[in-house]
Amino acid sequence: MKRVWIVLAGGLLAAPALGDPGVDQVLACLRKNVPATALVQSVELVTTDTAGQERSQSAKLFAKRGEDGRGRLLLRIEDPPDLRGSAFLLVQTEKGNDMFVYLPELKKVRRISTRNLRGKLFGTDFSYEDVEQLFAQSEGATLARLPDAEQDGRAVYVLEARAAADVQARYTRVTSMVDRQTCVPLEISFYEESETPTKVIRVDAARITKEGEVYVPRLVKVRDLQKNTESRLVTHDVRVDPELADRMFSSTALELH
Repeated sequence: MKRVWIVLAGGLLAAPALGDPGVDQVLACLRKNVPATALVQSVELVTTDTAGQERSQSAKLFAKRGEDGRGRLLLRIEDPPDLRGSAFLLVQTEKGNDMFVYLPELKKVRRISTRNLRGKLFGTDFSYEDVEQLFAQSEGATLARLPDAEQDGRAVYVLEARAAADVQARYTRVTSMVDRQTCVPLEISFYEESETPTKVIRVDAARITKEGEVYVPRLVKVRDLQKNTESRLVTHDVRVDPELADRMFSSTALELH
């Protein structure tokens, strides 16, 4: 199965190429914005609650594509002190995606089960299911190209992913507006049963920088439209295609850091 890897805020997203000419044109654009093997980013996660109070976390994001074409994503919290050492891991496998979380206070690695997918990633507005959608989209999803549009004054492709009928998923469809110039998704909308999105992720087009041959969004915002809360992912430093050991992307290594 062919895969396309999309750089978005520190990770690599995999999606099937289905052979549809319209879809393939968008996927070809996305493939242009791909590191050869890996990406490392120093990031800040800022969450704003309904009362307007902000909470900030510093972290490192590591993403790597293996020789088998499958991706691995690792997030390690560095600050604040009460969360330091916490980690999240996503590993693509032949049968699907495995996700794990480690909290130092529990001293235990926990696998994210299907019933826990809606849980928040370290208290942010990103759920585990959101991360899975963004960085390791199911091969069972059906992709379709919608009419081209404009976002933030930029011409964009519009791609829609619909969940397979036999897959239990929170979101029935996800639409992405992909900048034709940088090939970075500028807006991703998540829908449940309604025609109104439940959650929207937006990239600040003015804060996209080119790192080597790769365009990287420096500011990504996720808005939970049901709870009226927001989280921001701010990228400070970027390293493209560094050497990353495979062993760091294992569940047993999460608690050894």
